Amino acid sequence: MRDPERIKRMLSLLEDTWMKVPDWRLTQLVVNTTDTDHNCGPVFYMEDDVFEEKLLELNSSLKEMVERKTS
Repeated sequence: MRDPERIKRMLSLLEDTWMKVPDWRLTQLVVNTTDTDHNCGPVFYMEDDVFEEKLLELNSSLKEMVERKTS
């Protein structure tokens, strides 16, 4: 299992980095960080509110999955 403490560390670094370029979208920051040559256009241009909605949907699905698993 991966070290759960990495999450806090990475989120802190993400916040510090993003504050330096606050006009970038989150997904733009992620794509620029990965320095990939793949076609990331749909992700690169995704607005934060769209990403937030997708994240909420995923969170809800994962919550349901965990609840079923623990029942």
